[in-house]
Amino acid sequence: MKPRIKICITCVGGRLIYDIIRAIRDADDYEVEIIGIDSEASASGRLLCDSFYVVPHSEVDPKGWLKEIYNINKKNKIDGLIAFSEGESRLLGKNKKSFEDLNIKISITDNAIVNILTDKFLMLSHLAKSGIDVGEFYTVDKISNFLKTAKKLGYPNKKVVFKPRHGRGSRGVLIADESQSSFAPLLPERFCGLGSIKVLKKVCEEKNIGISDYIAMPYYGGNVWDVDVLSKKGEIINVAARMRQLKNPLWPTSTGHKSSADPRIINYASKISKVFNINGPSDYDIVIDDNGKPKVLDAAARFSGSVGVSYVAGVNMMSQLLRLMFNIPFKKYSIIDGMLLRPYITMAPILEKHELDYL
Repeated sequence: MKPRIKICITCVGGRLIYDIIRAIRDADDYEVEIIGIDSEASASGRLLCDSFYVVPHSEVDPKGWLKEIYNINKKNKIDGLIAFSEGESRLLGKNKKSFEDLNIKISITDNAIVNILTDKFLMLSHLAKSGIDVGEFYTVDKISNFLKTAKKLGYPNKKVVFKPRHGRGSRGVLIADESQSSFAPLLPERFCGLGSIKVLKKVCEEKNIGISDYIAMPYYGGNVWDVDVLSKKGEIINVAARMRQLKNPLWPTSTGHKSSADPRIINYASKISKVFNINGPSDYDIVIDDNGKPKVLDAAARFSGSVGVSYVAGVNMMSQLLRLMFNIPFKKYSIIDGMLLRPYITMAPILEKHELDYL
């Protein structure tokens, strides 16, 4: 008998949610019922789920989010929960015991590791102490430290990146570029841009934006890879890497990827997961520096929102995650190296019960 799994999935309003749900359903060794949740009632992925619930935003109302998850479980008796956001990862890690008591398996590794991965300074510090080459990085606790810290990283001859320790999706990322005499925003709806140190200080002061919890690191101008890794107690099950092909390197959603089997990236990401002894999914943003060496820029204790891209390129990371969570034998996958991928608006089949939704 195939195991039947009732799985709750967060963030089903994500732009690439179709590939994620399609990957979960594409399995012949388990049957799945998908319960989707999102903070937006109009989440497009709701049409692909067997049932859907609106929940509070995990970072705005964490207690409300947890309460609603418990209510959903009372109605559905869910077997597992897969998270796709930083806030949800931290909540699940912190409340792991309560989910275990309810016999709900969660996709998140140990809470102590989640807290390190979601703090860029702690993450880089831990890896550096473990012998992983992460390059230079410094904390920044006030605007007046901008210039002093930037000079340590070669400014004004080199560009420097300032970003929040707990930030996500390019929010608050500032690039110090001495040649930029005015602030140049890089994203239309998020505070993110470049300018000289003088310009950045002025913009932060005008917008009353504090820089009390930032890090500074070199600006790496090379290609960036999104790398999803699935591990079982630190042992690697699958690695799926995709090189970003973006007009704007800070764009928060995918405009294109190229699947990759680059051993520099695969080996580097694998070492990171082993250092943290991760049990479950993880996601790394990795760049190649001017010397051809990989450097990690960001990390998370979850899969990226574009993990479904790897499914198209031959590696079903989502079905492997369910196999890990529910002790089902793993399957073997090999990525198609160099496959070019672009997101398209397409027609997708939905469940009959949702026929009149949105009409």
